[in-house]
Amino acid sequence: MSQRAKQRAPSGQSSALYVGAVRHARYQPKTHRFGYRVFSAYLNVDDLDNNRLGLRLLSVNRWNLFCVRTRDHGPQDGSKLKPYLNALLAEAKTRPADEIYILCYPRMFGFAFNPLTVYYCFEGGQISAMIYEVRNTFGDDHTYVVPLHGQSRDTLTLHCRDKRLHVSPFMGMQARYHFSTAAPNERLRMVIRETQDDKPLLVASFSGQKKPLTDAALLRAFLTHPLMTVKVIVAIHYEAAKIFLKGVPFIKRPEPPTQKHSNS
Repeated sequence: MSQRAKQRAPSGQSSALYVGAVRHARYQPKTHRFGYRVFSAYLNVDDLDNNRLGLRLLSVNRWNLFCVRTRDHGPQDGSKLKPYLNALLAEAKTRPADEIYILCYPRMFGFAFNPLTVYYCFEGGQISAMIYEVRNTFGDDHTYVVPLHGQSRDTLTLHCRDKRLHVSPFMGMQARYHFSTAAPNERLRMVIRETQDDKPLLVASFSGQKKPLTDAALLRAFLTHPLMTVKVIVAIHYEAAKIFLKGVPFIKRPEPPTQKHSNS
C-alpha cells in the first residue's frame, strides 16, 4: 500500500476492506429471509480520483483481479467523483466535504453489480452527509443525498427518505426508507428498513469486520469469496424466483424518475 494510504486521515478514517454478511428479511405480503457472505471496499475518493491506491491486486479504471471503475459510480462518465459529490452536497445546501469515502463492491475479473453504493462525507472529522446510490437490475439508478450537519463520528445516524426508484418487482413505490449507520471503525454496520404505512416491509443490513487494505488481504478475500460479484446478481434473481413461487404478485416496472437524485 502507498504511504498516503497508510497515513491516518484527518477524520480518523482509512481505506479498508470490510468482510461480513448481507442479510434481508421481508415481512409482507409473505415472509422471506436470506443472507450471504460478502466483502466491500471502503476507499478514500481522493485516492480513486488520483489513482493512488498503490496496490497490485486492486486497480482504478484498469482490468485486474479487483478494480474500481469510476464510470460505475457518480456521474457514470468516468470523470472524478469528488467534484460531482460535492456538487450534490452544494445543491442540498451542505458545505463541501473534506473527505469522502465510498463503500462498494469492487469489480472482480471485470464484473460487479452494486445494488447500493454508499458515500460517507466528512467535514472537520464529523459526518456531514450520507449519499446513497441505488441501482436496480433494469439498469435504472437514483441517488439519495442526506445532509447530517455535524454528526459525531461515532454517533449512530438515523435518517429517512421516500422511495424514488423501483427496485424489487415484488414491492411497490409507496414506501419509505429508514437508514441507520455510523462512521465505520473496527466494524461497519448499516441497516435499511423499508416501510409502507408505517408497517415493516423489508429490513436489509450489512455487518462487516475491518481488514487492512493490502494485497494479502485482497488475495484472502478472493480465496474465501470466490466469484462473489457474480454471486450478488445470481442471488438477486434466485431469491426473486423463490418469492415468486411463494405467490407474491409481480409488480410491473414503472418509468424511472426523471430526476437522477433527490435531497429531501
